[in-house]
Amino acid sequence: MSKVIEIHDSPYSAVPTMKCQVAAGAAATIAIGTPVKKSGTATQYVVPCVDGDLTIATDQTFMGFAASTSTDTAAADGVLEVYIPLTGIVYKGKAKTASLANTQTEIDAMVGDAYVLDLTTGDWTIDTAAGDAAANAFYVVGGNPLNSEVFFMVRSDATFFGRQQV
Repeated sequence: MSKVIEIHDSPYSAVPTMKCQVAAGAAATIAIGTPVKKSGTATQYVVPCVDGDLTIATDQTFMGFAASTSTDTAAADGVLEVYIPLTGIVYKGKAKTASLANTQTEIDAMVGDAYVLDLTTGDWTIDTAAGDAAANAFYVVGGNPLNSEVFFMVRSDATFFGRQQV
C-alpha cells in the first residue's frame, strides 16, 4: 500500500508549490506525500494532518500535500515545499477499505461524495468507509478498481483559497 497521496492528473504543466515553515521539535517530521494543515489559527507553521482530517470549519486550513521532506530538526525550525491545492488537480490514494472500491460500480457510486483521510494503518488512505458528509474536504472524482485506488480533488473551501479562520 502506498504511504503517500500522489498527484494523478493536473491541468498544469507543473504543479506549483509553496514554502511552508515547520516548527522545531524533531528531525524531518513531514515526508513527501503527507497531507499538511496549519498548526493553528494565526501561526506560520504547518503540521501533518491526523487520522480523520479534514472537516471544514472544524479542522485547521488544509495547505496541501508535501512535495519535499521537511528540514526541521530537534533544535531548529525547518521548511517544506507543499503542492498548492489548486482547483483541477486530481490526487490518488488507496481506499481505506479495499473491498469498498474494488469494482467500477462501487467507485462510480462514490463520485461526488466527500470523504476524510485515514491513517489507522500508518498509510494515508481515503476513508471511504466513513461515508459521505457535507463538511468533508475530499471529493471523489473516479478511481481504479484494479488496485482499490480512489481519485479525488480538494474542496476549495478546505484551503486558504476559500476558507475563513476556524
